[in-house]
Amino acid sequence: MKKNTLRWQAGLLSCLILVGCATGNSNSSRRGDAKGMYKVRSGDTLVLIARANNVSYTDIMRWNNLTNPNQIEVGWRLRVKRPVVQASTTIFPAPSSNKGGATTSNSAQNLDPTGTPDIKNAITWRWPVAGAMLARFDGGNSKGVALAGNMNDPVMAAAAGEIVYAGNGLRGYGNMVVINHNDTWSSVYANNATLLVERGTFVNAGQVIARMGNSDASRVQLYYEVRLNAKPIDPLKVMPAR
Repeated sequence: MKKNTLRWQAGLLSCLILVGCATGNSNSSRRGDAKGMYKVRSGDTLVLIARANNVSYTDIMRWNNLTNPNQIEVGWRLRVKRPVVQASTTIFPAPSSNKGGATTSNSAQNLDPTGTPDIKNAITWRWPVAGAMLARFDGGNSKGVALAGNMNDPVMAAAAGEIVYAGNGLRGYGNMVVINHNDTWSSVYANNATLLVERGTFVNAGQVIARMGNSDASRVQLYYEVRLNAKPIDPLKVMPAR
């Protein structure tokens, strides 16, 4: 009896050693690449991936716009390091205003990439306000859409992400918020009366980030842009039908 007990304990110890070795190896193999990205493999969980990269699994969820920590698929490429914030001079070209009052940009480099008809969109978008559309995207004079509303109406985040700009330092945009949703997508909310968030914080989809106003605009409105790789596209290509 004593001999069987010793044999069982020895076997258990061997298993624990093997498990410990396997865990160590898997941790090192789950680390992100030089760009902070990791490709999900069989047996991965968000907790294991987060532990290997010394971050929280909730951070990985925010950076990748995930809603369920138990739903990841083999082959997905996940950001496992904090996204690098691009310089504002790259994200925001110098704006101007059209006759309709919507903030616009004249930078030719930010035209809608119509050469790519099928846009791969992994984000579930929602409209930041419910007002009617005052001005549409045209890829030239208007790089976004202007939405109607009343002074101090709530402006909500179109998707979860990190606030990378909150201020009024860019002429034509007024009080503006910019959200990075992941390393590909961002959104712009301009002409606000009041900003309710600060740079570096994370927000959830639908969270109130500002109050509608007419800063640097001829009327109360929300000027809204969706950007793909820092270039504005027609928001109607990804936003839900109104």
